[in-house]
Order: sequence, then C-alpha cells, then structure tokens
Amino acid sequence: MERSTGGGDRPRRDPIDPGRRSPGAAVECRGHSTPGQFRRDDGLGLSFRASRHARPPPPIPPFRTCLPRPGRYRRHGPCGRLWARKGAGAPLSCTPIADRPRMGRGMMARLWLGVAAVGLSAAIGYGGTAQTPAKKIGPVAVDPAIKAKLPPGLLLVRTRKSINALSAAELASLRRGFAQMIAWNSAPRDSADFRRSLKFWANIHAYFGAHCRDVSGLSNAGMSGLSAQSDSNPTETATWCTCKHGSNQFLTWHRMYLYYFEQVLRQASGDSSLTLPYWDYEADAHIPAAYRAATWVDGGTTKPNPLFVANRQAELNAGTAAIDPDLVDPSGAMAQTSYLPFNSAIEGTPHGNVHCATGVAGCPTGYMGSVPAAGNDPIFYSHHANIDRLYECWLQGDLAARLPTGAPTTASYSFVNGSGAQVTRTASDMLTTQQLAYRYTAGGGCPIRFHLPPIVWQEVPWRRIPILGPTPVERGITRAPIRLPAEMRAQIVGTAANPPTRQATLVLEGLRFDEIPRVMFKVALQGKDGKQATVGVINFFNETAPPHRDTNDMAGMAAPDERRFEATAALRALGGEEGQLVLIPTTGLAGGNAQAAVQTMSPRTNLRIGGARIELR
Repeated sequence: MERSTGGGDRPRRDPIDPGRRSPGAAVECRGHSTPGQFRRDDGLGLSFRASRHARPPPPIPPFRTCLPRPGRYRRHGPCGRLWARKGAGAPLSCTPIADRPRMGRGMMARLWLGVAAVGLSAAIGYGGTAQTPAKKIGPVAVDPAIKAKLPPGLLLVRTRKSINALSAAELASLRRGFAQMIAWNSAPRDSADFRRSLKFWANIHAYFGAHCRDVSGLSNAGMSGLSAQSDSNPTETATWCTCKHGSNQFLTWHRMYLYYFEQVLRQASGDSSLTLPYWDYEADAHIPAAYRAATWVDGGTTKPNPLFVANRQAELNAGTAAIDPDLVDPSGAMAQTSYLPFNSAIEGTPHGNVHCATGVAGCPTGYMGSVPAAGNDPIFYSHHANIDRLYECWLQGDLAARLPTGAPTTASYSFVNGSGAQVTRTASDMLTTQQLAYRYTAGGGCPIRFHLPPIVWQEVPWRRIPILGPTPVERGITRAPIRLPAEMRAQIVGTAANPPTRQATLVLEGLRFDEIPRVMFKVALQGKDGKQATVGVINFFNETAPPHRDTNDMAGMAAPDERRFEATAALRALGGEEGQLVLIPTTGLAGGNAQAAVQTMSPRTNLRIGGARIELR
C-alpha cells in the first residue's frame, strides 16, 4: 500500500494494485482516491477528513463496516474502514456491523461466521427488525433527506438500543440532549431553539389549552409544572396537537414523530451518533434506572437528571415495583395478520396500559397518564420507541401483506427537523425503518419465528354470537356468567378428526362511564374448574385525548366504546360450554390485588358494559 517515504513526498504504490493510494489519501468512500482534502459534517454522523499523508480523525460514528461488492479486499479504507474495489469509482455497500480498522485472517474468519449467522437468522425468521422480509416487494426508497447528506455509495444505518444496554457515554449523551431541550423551553417563542425545546415537542403531541384539550385536565393529580398553552404562530398551528390516537394512523404518525424528535435530540446533545433508546418492558417491566435517579454526575459535577420526573406512580419511580406482565404482553397484537387490527391492538396493549400504569394514579393522572401531558415525561419517547420496534418486528413477519394502505399512507404530517425548520412529509415516505435508515436491536416481544407454512383459516364472513347483555361493573371483581353454543365451541376447539376452523375475538361493546375510573381492568375468561385465562386489559388512555380533527383517520377502526381481544386460546381452555367473564381492577403493578385498586378507583365512575359478543372468522 502507498506510504510516505523518507523525507520526500513521493508515495509508494501497492504492488498488487498500483492504482491504489494509501488509506490516508483523500477519499469519499467510493472505492478510489482523490488528491486533496475532504471534510464533511452534516448532522447525520458524518464528520471526517483525509489528506494524502495524514491518518484521518477518529472513526465516523456510529461504527460501521463497508462490505465490498465483488473485487479485491483491502485491509484499510477511508477513515479506518474495510473497503474494496472493482474498477475505479466502484461504490461500496455500507452496513452497521462493526468497526473494523484492521482485518487479519482470524477477524476475516469471524466476519464470514457472522455473515453465515445473519443468513441463518433470515432463513428461520429472526424476530428482530433487521431480518429479511418474508416477501419481496421491490426496492424501498430511502429518505431523500438522508441520501442527500451522504457521500455517494454510502448509507448510514443507525441502531436504536434498549435503554438498559446503553454505555455510560451513550447515556450521558442522552441526558445532555434532554437537558438542552429542557433549557430551550425558555428560548424566544418564535425561535429555532424554542421549536427544538421539549415543551414544543410535547405540544406537538398534545397540550391543555385552546385548540387542543380542555384546561380542566390541569387539575388532575400529577400535573405540577404544566400550564395552559395556545398556538401563536403558523408553525405551531401546523404542528401542535396533531397526535393520532384511536386512529388508523396511530403507528404511522408516531413513527414520523419519533424520527424528527430523534434528529432534534441528536443536535441538542452535540453527539452525532446519538439514537433514541427503547424501554423494553417485556424483558424488564421496572422503570429503567436511568429514568429513576434524581441526579447524575457529569464530568465530576452532580446535576439534576433530566430523564427523571416525579409525576409517576411512586412504586415504579422508586424501583420497588414493576408493571404487571399482563399489561405489557404484546402477543394479542402480534397474532394479527393485517395492519388495522394490529394498529388497534397494540395501541391498547401494551401502549395504553403502560401509559396508565406509569401515571401517578392511573389515567388521567401524571404526565404519562394523560395524552396532553405525556410528551413532557422523557420516558414517553423510549416507550414509543418500543412500540415502534414491535411494529417493525410485526411488519417483517410478512412485509408485503402487512404494510398499511389508504389513509395511513397518504396522510401528510408536519414537524420540525434538527435545525428547527418546519417539514411536511407524507406517511408513505416512512412506512419502514429501512426507508429511514435505522434499525433496532432484538428485544422482548419479538421472538425467533420459524417461517413455516401458515395455517390457512377458512375464509368465511364474520359471525357474531352474543354472550352477555348489559352489565354494571362492580367496584371490586365483576363476574358475569356466559354460555358458549356447542357449535361455536366445536369450531374453535376442534377435535383430532375435525381440526379447528374458526378464530375468535371477544368484543366488549357499549362501554360507558361517568368519570374515567383511574384504574384498568384485566379481562379474563374463567371455566367451571376456576381456571382463568387473561385475554386483555381495558385502559382509558385514549379517553384523555383531544377530539379527532379528521374523520378519515377513523376509517376501519372499531367504535370508541368497544374493546376487542384475541380470545381463541382462552376459549379453547375453558373446558366446557359454560364459564364466566371476569373483570379485575388493577393499578398496573405486578403482584397487586383488586382491593388495592379499588382504593384508587374514582367513586364517581359508574362504569357499565352494554354487552359482549364473540366474533368468529
């Protein structure tokens, strides 16, 4: 390889490839060198410089390896990366595998072992979001804003990690980013800095005040530090109070919201490699320690922890309790096979459950327990990153069949980018993480899946079977007798000779209350033997949301007073035609009991159910 010799300027050529200059030569990650210098710092994590005889600065974060297209392998490359070349100017394909400044034989062997592992995981359908789609749908367009800021041939893919997997340096960057966004809360109202403040971004989601949610919500417990807000300029009018809840665009809107929030957070932190971590509550349902500590030490100085807020359920914030596993179990959502049912199911469990459990005393208390206040708690963003991770995991189970269509793809949303400028994008630009050049590490709720031929359920129209009439919900445990027709049970359970031909959904309809209960209710089916099978959880987070501005986002959604739960397995486990529908109040804490929840429950709730039915497919 080319090296500077003695006291002269003349480089030594590579005997294998005389056209190749040294790795210190100025290059643009395109497989050939160019005389002179090159520098780039564009906010997307690219900042490097190379001259003919000087090694470049430290590696470009986040670490990645350029895997070559067919051609000769080289030990070094621009900025200390592996690179290759097949003809002058041949582009490289870059993927975030690892930082590999040098690659000896042993390391090369480990690389090929890793490639083999990736191939195996694709073959068996690894549940992480980096897996190969089950069906090919053609090329996916990458966000033009990303491509425009990258050298030709280079694609930077960021990785979002679990908050519990961050290094000390990564966690420090996260805290500095939130601290700066909080400091920007006091910036001049119409400035770029205010548009990048945590207050501005919380108000994008929703707020208490004119043109959003009534200010009476500020009197609920756990709202200290908040005040009435009102949009005062065109950017605020275009962006504030635009969240989608109880909507067919719940997942697509929040994906774009997080994408631009992460850009702002990165700029605020001064760390171009920062990514938004997710809260993996199925793996560990405690509030992560990073969000519980009141202070942290930055360079020897003790500072308030910007990730901590006191406005959460006390036991969770102290780390002495965790969220009930039934509340964070995404299996009911993951069982869905098309976008709209999945969108609705995951918005309920785990999304709404985690919000209500984290609030001071259930919904609508505490920042997390109320839609207009939720964005003021930093844990909100890690919570939604986890929902986004589960969404991507589910999509990759059958990408071609599960991508949304219609309004969730054609809707346009407005946000602000990392520089504080307003941007408007169409949801179709951001349907997958591949389009946005980020991915997630593997986490809970997204296990290894073997792509075996799916069970083909008989395609028949929905059949509705009433099993319960109007029923008041007790302040304690509510038990209502139900009877399953023998024909329906046979279709769900099946026999050795006649396999099951139906899937079942339990639907509670006509849900009414005088005041939000401030507790949640586990929904279970119980057989004559006393065994219970939980099918889902009723939460009231969406009841705290602002009214819908656009009726198009309701197309295909269940009625607001309905709750739907996948119940096939639970009905099979009943063991007979007779059983009970059981509603158990809960504060959301693991190990909690119904009597403790009753103490929290509003005395003015007067909750009742109009009826229940089983829908067969």
